[in-house]
Amino acid sequence: MPNLATITRYLRSCATLAGIFLISLLSLDARAQTYTTSDSSLNTGSPLTETSNAPGTSGAVGLVHSSSNSSTNLWLIYTNPWAVTTGSGTISIAYTGAGSITTSVNLTGLPGGGVDGSPFTLLGCDQWAGCSAVGQPLQFPKQLSAMSSLMVDYTYALTGTINGSRDIDMIWDEWVCNSNHPNGIADCLEVETLPYYSFAMGHGGATFVRTLNLPVTLNGTSSTLSFDEYIWGQAVLYFPHTLPGLSSASLRFDMMTLLNQAVTDYGNSVYTWLMGMEAGTEFGGNSTQSYSLNITKLDFEQTLAGSPAPPTNLTGVVH
Repeated sequence: MPNLATITRYLRSCATLAGIFLISLLSLDARAQTYTTSDSSLNTGSPLTETSNAPGTSGAVGLVHSSSNSSTNLWLIYTNPWAVTTGSGTISIAYTGAGSITTSVNLTGLPGGGVDGSPFTLLGCDQWAGCSAVGQPLQFPKQLSAMSSLMVDYTYALTGTINGSRDIDMIWDEWVCNSNHPNGIADCLEVETLPYYSFAMGHGGATFVRTLNLPVTLNGTSSTLSFDEYIWGQAVLYFPHTLPGLSSASLRFDMMTLLNQAVTDYGNSVYTWLMGMEAGTEFGGNSTQSYSLNITKLDFEQTLAGSPAPPTNLTGVVH
């Protein structure tokens, strides 16, 4: 007859192993709910440069393909000279495939409007429901309520004729729309986050809402950045509280904090779908522009709702 104590120890052992197995499955499930960029170091794609010449308002657009699989699209780059109706010179965006995306603007004879152009890099979809740049693991379009965090971790430098002598910014231009297939700008709330902003027009006719203190990791150290939130037409904008802000930085923060606050403060709950992630610059207000934006890291970590959010104060992330 089997020893009762032996049987009891055996059953307890089975229960313990089953518990460990269940915890392992739950841990795997939690990890599976966080999606990160596969090209955060900007070195897995094939080199691509797009250039547009002034005058001209249509611009040049291109898709950065994976160097190991040409059918996989990593990023969309767009020179976007939408109001460059006069002048001469070029706007170019170069994905080097060796660790950088560099935007170079060298223009003269510009109209000098509020914004003459806004070259950018996109991951995901846009407000016209174009979804060409979706070859990395993140999921777009995605409802805000379906995400618990959306970490941005990037390194950039604005150089050239900046620092108050020209109207230039560094912008995250996000579009939160009323469906996953919008028909254009009218269907979306534009949310602009501006770590650097130097425009003579200031905040124009925008309405001040609040000063928001955002937890960030700045150049490897836990810190706080203060942004002044404004509503301007069908847009919510986050300007640096202390102008002009950061012309260069390594910066990590949770974009969801800003997106959720913007939708709440705008007061229209139909805007629920985030189309994608768009980083770039804007320029205007001057007849001459000569500057560069160099991005040497571009990492996103999208955690779905119900999963633990990545910490905001990491000094490094190992993939």
